[in-house]
Amino acid sequence: MKPALLLLAAAPAFACPLPPPALQGDGVQLAWRADPAIGREAFAMAVRVCPADARLLRVDATMPEHRHGMNYRPRLVPQADGWRVEGLLFHMAGRWELRFDVEQGGRVQSLRQNVELK
Repeated sequence: MKPALLLLAAAPAFACPLPPPALQGDGVQLAWRADPAIGREAFAMAVRVCPADARLLRVDATMPEHRHGMNYRPRLVPQADGWRVEGLLFHMAGRWELRFDVEQGGRVQSLRQNVELK
């Protein structure tokens, strides 16, 4: 009699992996796309978070070197596959830090990414 073959597969880190480049947090992933491309005009972004029970709470951007943020507060609009964030405007060139506040399992965490506007 042949011995039974036991295959073990590691569970994926996230239940709904997002395409790279995704921001990684503690048990969450976030991916975003600007629409239109980021410039000195108002833009929106499409945002997806995983796993499915994670919620996007807030999006903001600041210029750490200048110690100020945007002149407008973005608005989150729920979509079937994530969120649309409207009312973003990077009004000057330089390094901006995007901050995404995400809640999952009763815990809030901030995911951050730098964006350089020429």
